[in-house]
This record gives sequence, C-alpha cells and structure tokens, in this order.
Amino acid sequence: MLRPKRKEKIAEFSISKNLPGIVLLSALFVCGLLILINHGFLTIVAYLGLWLISYGIIYAGTCRYCVYYGKSCPIPLEGSCVHKFFEKKETSFGYVQLVWATFAYVLRITLPVLIIFKYNLFGWGITYFSILALFWVVHLRFTGCPNCINVQCPLNPDYTFNPSIRR
Repeated sequence: MLRPKRKEKIAEFSISKNLPGIVLLSALFVCGLLILINHGFLTIVAYLGLWLISYGIIYAGTCRYCVYYGKSCPIPLEGSCVHKFFEKKETSFGYVQLVWATFAYVLRITLPVLIIFKYNLFGWGITYFSILALFWVVHLRFTGCPNCINVQCPLNPDYTFNPSIRR
C-alpha cells in the first residue's frame, strides 16, 4: 500500500492545520447541495439525512476506536464530536474502521452522484469529482495521514502490519 511520508506527529489538529480539509469538505457538501437543489425538497432532506446518518456511522464504526477520540482530528466534525454520542472503544483501529469510514463517505456522495449520472450533468460532475478527489488527496497526502499519530491505522506512515493483532 502506498502511504504518505511522515511530516509531523500532531496529537490534536488545529483549525489552521485542518483548514484545507475544512474548506474542501464544506465545498463538497455545498456542491452536492447545489446539484440537488432543483430536484425537490425531499431530495434535499434526504441529502441532509444521509450526511447526518454518515456521521453516526463514522462515529460508531471508526472515530470511537481512534486516538483522536474527543480531540480535534484531521477531518472536521469527526474526532472532536464523537465523545458526545459514543463511548471510546479500547480495541484496535484497523481495516474494519476504514470500511466503516468508506461506507459513511459513500452515503455522503450517493445522491449527488446519482443525479450527476441520471441527468448527464457533465460540468457538475467534473466539479464534484474534482472537489472529492482533491479532498482525499489533501487529507491522505498532505494534512491528515502524514501528520496523524494513529499508528494502528493502515493508512498511517508508521503503521506496520502485525498479523497477531486482531483487527
């Protein structure tokens, strides 16, 4: 697996360290909202609902296993909010948590992607997928993973596979 090179080890991310992620995740949300705005009130409600559900899934399946539990993490509104909804789990963070995070993000993008493909919204598609890709490139290569202290995460630069640890 290609992992980023270590930059720093940040125990709690500040707004300035998170700013690129905050801007890009906000832009992704707003872009999705703009794509759906002409498709009815219920579509907007469903979109907002899917984002809310995605936070519940990522909190329960990923964030409560993370070393950033209750702290500011690289992704806005996740690690710093999870403690309000779920207790911390002391079991290890691993591939299962990444699957839950992936599922949460799939929920977040489902409706805009469906509308983009259903109505052949070429321009919106380029914009939306560019923001999504840029968000993940920035998070995985520059702001999040290269600075993260969660060494149990398979995306962390310091992660070493240990088959004896149950994931």
